[in-house]
Amino acid sequence: MAGSIKWFVYTTDNGTDFAISADESNVEAVAGGTQDYVTGLTVRFAIPRNLTPRYAYYSDPTGSRTIRVPILTQALYNGILTGAPTISDPIGALTLNLVRIQPEKIKLPRAEDTGLNDGDTT
Repeated sequence: MAGSIKWFVYTTDNGTDFAISADESNVEAVAGGTQDYVTGLTVRFAIPRNLTPRYAYYSDPTGSRTIRVPILTQALYNGILTGAPTISDPIGALTLNLVRIQPEKIKLPRAEDTGLNDGDTT
């Protein structure tokens, strides 16, 4: 769906809010206008690089067009899991079917001691 790019509020699995920039018509087809980023919110930071948001992938019946949509909240993600397998494409007047969903991922640093002696006691 070819919409304008807009900022939304992405709520992580642990409840932290970040700003995410995404295609407006795609996100609103799934989220229905919730989670808009409006002036005055306390959300100040974009999603960090070590966090991969939840995504849903939708495709047309022929498989020639696939879109990736960020899922802004855990509740929306659970709703897709339990029964929202299609969205409508306002541009091509098609119904796009859910192909797959990707859960949120976070990359944490490895907290291992390398065993090298750097001269301090810790």
